This record gives sequence, structure tokens and C-alpha cells, in this order.
Amino acid sequence: MSKLLPLTAAVETLGCKVNQYESAYLLDLLSSAGFQIVPFRDNADLYLVHSCAVTAKAAYQTRQLLRRAHRQNPQAHIVVAGCDAQLEPDRLEGERLATHILGTEEKYRLLEFLQRPASREEPLRVTGNPRLRTALEALPLRTLLTGRARAFLKIQDGCDAFCTYCVIPHTRGKSRSLPPQDIQTQLNRFLESGFQEVVLTGIHLGQWGADFQPRQDLCGLLPLMDGSLGSARIRMSSLEPMELTASLLTALRSRAWICPHFHIPLQNGDPEILARMGRPYSPDQYAEILFELHRLFPEASIGADVMVGFPGETDKHFRNTHSLIERLPLTYLHVFPFSPRPGTPARAWPDRPSGAEVKHRVRVLWEMGLRKRKAFAGRFVGQRLQVLAESPHSSGWWQGTSENYLKVHFSSPTLLSPGALVNVHCEGMEDNGLRGRVIGPLSRKTPK
Repeated sequence: MSKLLPLTAAVETLGCKVNQYESAYLLDLLSSAGFQIVPFRDNADLYLVHSCAVTAKAAYQTRQLLRRAHRQNPQAHIVVAGCDAQLEPDRLEGERLATHILGTEEKYRLLEFLQRPASREEPLRVTGNPRLRTALEALPLRTLLTGRARAFLKIQDGCDAFCTYCVIPHTRGKSRSLPPQDIQTQLNRFLESGFQEVVLTGIHLGQWGADFQPRQDLCGLLPLMDGSLGSARIRMSSLEPMELTASLLTALRSRAWICPHFHIPLQNGDPEILARMGRPYSPDQYAEILFELHRLFPEASIGADVMVGFPGETDKHFRNTHSLIERLPLTYLHVFPFSPRPGTPARAWPDRPSGAEVKHRVRVLWEMGLRKRKAFAGRFVGQRLQVLAESPHSSGWWQGTSENYLKVHFSSPTLLSPGALVNVHCEGMEDNGLRGRVIGPLSRKTPK
């Protein structure tokens, strides 16, 4: 692909918020090279699948998308990039699913690799060793996130935890932090472009600063943002339970611009299973942290990841998980079945529950999570919430997300743009959240 104009490119992103942030950079690269960005369902000269490897389902979805791209245009360059390309390049090459297989760091050199000869029969495969990476550099976003309501800012990458089921340390390498000055520069660019919500994200966000000399932490990072946010708000992505220290809770509580929304992975509610998972806390410790979080932030949404069907999980183990979650002040759950991943110890462990039993357990917890979500949303009927307008729903109606992570369907007498912050009076419940009406703008700024 020696000539880059006037070609079309389509990008599909799987997985986490970190992937979404990195995809914004990849789209920026392609746009700056003259590519016209089109939907993935359209015919394109280049298809890029930004892959995820956390579960077998994500890896399957990656291969589905690659096959779809080939059906749409057999002559196209088809790039698979990111975690699944890093983890399973042999499989992707053997199945002839892509012309380019680029690992988690190599994807940033996308334009360079597109210049080299490649085909599905003889793909260009470039995947280095992620454990050798020692520094995290800012992605120089130019066009930012055009058309998005919120911006994602990756301040950390990699993980050193090596939970027995998790492939992330093998695909993204050791924990690395973005320097404070780079964070401030990127945040200011987002704010100057009109974004009113910025999500601080990372693979292991609570480990930000641990690799610096001297060591730093989130408590020291937050004060750097105090003077620049104006009416904008910051949302934190997932934080590990043992990293919610008293000092961090105090730092979060003292800042009105922090969204009252916390995602704290649980994974399991039984001490034996947690130990086998390599998780560094007990169910009692997790409960103590969540009750304290709820005491300090009584109107906050608190979510958790829960894994079902881990090797050795019996009915008793599952009942312990169910009982713990039932009594915790959680407001939503992300429930998913155990997925054996290459290179992880748990992949080879016996005594996995049957598929039918796993489906049953997932369903039980999913229904509990739905009840908790509805009960939490019902508390805010008749109240005012600060809502980020995300997308028009129908004539005069919008869909958005409140500061405490509630979906709100609301009417507005004035024309809005994605990314506007408005005050909404919540008048009732809907299947997927709350219903209300705009009672006054919070900010007139919207992303450019």
C-alpha cells in the first residue's frame, strides 16, 4: 500500500476503554495519512480490527470480524492489532485471517507496516515481547475524538498482578505510568476542545505512579487537575479494592468534579476461590471497603465484575458469592463465565462446572444485578441529575449518562450536541434507566 490516497479505512474496536482510547489514535493516524474513515459494514480498502484477548469470546469475535472484512472486500488489507494479535499470532496466521498481524505496541507503527508487502497467504507479522517495555508515552492525538460525547485518557498500561486466569500481563506487559505533565497536557487539550467528561483509564489504574522514582500515586495526581476542569467532570475507570486506601478515598471525596461512580472488581465471593484466583483480598475485606465507600458516597453507583465457573467452584462456593453480593451496596454487576486463556495457570486446572450449571449461575447473578440496578435508579425519581448528552433518541429526546452512571432518557426543548452537560429532572423509570426532562443547561460547551 505505497499510495495512501484516496483510500478508505474501517476500524472496529473490541474490549476495554484503554482499547477505545488507543483506537482514537489509530483513527487519527489513518485520517492524517489521507484515509477516509467509513463504517466497518461498508466496503473499504483497509479493515483494522483492534482486538481483545481477555476471554475466548473476545478472540472469537475478533476472528468473526476478520472473516467479515474478507467477505466484504477480498482484495483489502486486513489488519488485526492489539491483544489477541499479541497472544495468538500463530493461530491468526495459520487461519489466514489477516494481511497484517500487529502486537500491542507494534500497532502504533501501523502506517509504516502498511507500506510493506503483505497478503493473507504471507502476512506481515510483528509482535514483540511486551514484558520488555519500560516506559509509557503519550499518544499524540491530533483530531482527538470527533463526534464522541466523552474522552478517554489512558494514564497507565500493563499489569504486574498475574491473576491465575488473566492473560493481560502476557499481552500488555509490565505496569507503566504516563508522566503527570503528559497527563496534564492531554487533559487540557480535551478540555480546550470542549469535552465535559474525561475518563481516566488504565489496565491497572490504581498502580499509576508505582513505577516512578520516587514512587507516586493517584492521591498526588488528582490535585494537579484542580484548577483546570471548570464545569467538566472526571470519571475513574476500574480500581482494585485494596487500592482504595483511606487517603485515596479522602482525595476523591474532596473533589466535586469526580463522578460518584466506582467500579471495583470482585471476581468471586468465596475465600478459597479468591485465593486460587490470586486475588489479594478476602470477601470480608472487600465488603469492608465497599461499605466504607458507600458511607462516604451514598449516591454513588458502585459496580463489580464477577466471574462464574472458575475451576473448582462448587455449589457452596457459588452460594457464598451470591450471599455476599446480596448484602453489598452494589448497584450493578458485570457477570461473565470463566474463560481458559493461553498461558494462564487456570487453563489447565480440572473440576470446571458444567456448561449448563455455569449458564444457570450467570443468570442468577445477572437477575440480581438487574434488581439492584433498578432499585438504585428508583431512588432518583423526582430528583435532579447532571447528565451528559450522548446521542439523539427520537425527535426532541436524548440518551445520556448521569454523573452516577445511570442511563437517562430525556426531552430537551433546545437543540443539543453530543457532549453537552445538562440538568435533568427525573420523572419516572424505564426498562433501561430513568426518564426526565431538561431543566437547565450546566454547560454550553460541547466537543468540537
